[in-house]
Amino acid sequence: MFSRARMFFLTSLFAFAIAFAAVLTVPCVAASNVRIQLCMVIDGSGSISSTEWALIVQAVAEGLTEVIPHDGSVEFTVVQFGSSNGQFARTEMAPTIIDNATYLFVAEQVLLIQKMGGSTPTASGVYLGWENIRGSQNFGTATRQVINLATDEAPGIRNDNATTDLDQSGGSPTAKDDLIAVVNNAVSHGLDELDVEGIALNNSTRDWFRNWVVRPQPGAVAPPFSKAGWIRYVADVAEFADTLGQKLRAIIAPKDVWTPDAIGAFLASVITVGLTSIVSTLASAVTNPETFPSQLVAQKISELFPDTLKKWLSEFISAKRKTVINPRRGPPFTITKLEAISYAISLSVLTFAFSYVKAPVLDQILTIIPTVLATSIIVQFVKDYMVEVIARIQGVWTEHRLWYFGLTMFLFSSIVFKVPFSSPSRLTHYSPKFTRRSLGLAAAGQVTISIALAAAFYAFFISGFTLIGNIGIVMCLTNAFFDSVPIPPINGKDIYDWSKICWIALFMVTFTLYMLVLFVL
Repeated sequence: MFSRARMFFLTSLFAFAIAFAAVLTVPCVAASNVRIQLCMVIDGSGSISSTEWALIVQAVAEGLTEVIPHDGSVEFTVVQFGSSNGQFARTEMAPTIIDNATYLFVAEQVLLIQKMGGSTPTASGVYLGWENIRGSQNFGTATRQVINLATDEAPGIRNDNATTDLDQSGGSPTAKDDLIAVVNNAVSHGLDELDVEGIALNNSTRDWFRNWVVRPQPGAVAPPFSKAGWIRYVADVAEFADTLGQKLRAIIAPKDVWTPDAIGAFLASVITVGLTSIVSTLASAVTNPETFPSQLVAQKISELFPDTLKKWLSEFISAKRKTVINPRRGPPFTITKLEAISYAISLSVLTFAFSYVKAPVLDQILTIIPTVLATSIIVQFVKDYMVEVIARIQGVWTEHRLWYFGLTMFLFSSIVFKVPFSSPSRLTHYSPKFTRRSLGLAAAGQVTISIALAAAFYAFFISGFTLIGNIGIVMCLTNAFFDSVPIPPINGKDIYDWSKICWIALFMVTFTLYMLVLFVL
């Protein structure tokens, strides 16, 4: 019979896992159709000269032929705003799926677009751009809706969407407030991202666009294109044209998502778990021959190894459960000097490994190290420290320690397969009275905290902070899956010994989520 608490834990875990898996699976729905609805809203007002306009449409056409994929994953729209014969915005290219049959035609049509001239009705342009996106048949299935606004000045003509002073500038609503109102309405109905290319804008206008127009907030200055919702400052139209391809790449593939290679992950996990299993079996034969299936075989194995190796095998199994007569005492939040060193080394190894596998060249590795280090601190330190404190409160003194075998396997899998698998550290427990329940709870806590942190990182991921979200998800779910493997001294064995039902539940959840990372994220 299971206690109500255990049944509640299992039910909650399955419900959470199903919901998390469903959210991770959503991007697959439109994988074979339109993935992004992209609308370029371009300033064609009088401040843009004819020569500059020619550069703009040429750059957009080149983006269509050279940057935007021709696989049907992008729906492309062009809207121009200006003022001509009482018209403030017009659709120059209706929503069109870009594939091998359409991209040249669309590029040719872009080159034929005539500049409107006149003033700057930015709100009207963005409003019409959003109406095109929302009115498309792909609106309900595409995974992202993006507007890219290119302009060389602040909004100048109202469209009366705003009824209050939204940017808190003082006074009655202005054309700026209209643009904010249009953006807010679009976001409330599904707009995922609005980026701005500011051409020769002054500082105050730059800041205004960043703080009030780009979405999601807070707005960022690009490059780097580290999150959705950015403004790129360019000195003139020539620089706009030169850098448009870079910005289109950032919009179309802003996540720069890295997931472990499926084959590499399979090999890394098989080799890591296999070697751990072999060493664990040998250690069991040497240290506990009475529990070995064949005592004769255990004796033969023991005779083959020198005392030094026997001692190491003994440590391999028992280092996690160091029983002492007088257990340590102290505040549960204490971090010992040895722990601090252990944390520093394990965080360094995690940072190196994930930076190495994420970035293909040295310059990129150096660029992402700060983000990966921050992610490692959140994942490794927060998870282990929370478990430490909870275990200590329960009467089992727990400390963070390097696990040299795991560290070796972790670096091996990272360097050889570019898939960090295993763990460079583990928690050791000091107590004269170990119980399966106390160890099982501590081990299960590490797995469930990893899953919960993965959900938090997914929130970062879909909010536009793609690098830290991506690394955090992979790091957390790799940890969770590895920690559920039922081979000593991996945590899964403690969970298995405590409750086989709980172990099955956790293993199924972590395996499923790890597979989703490999094949869906």
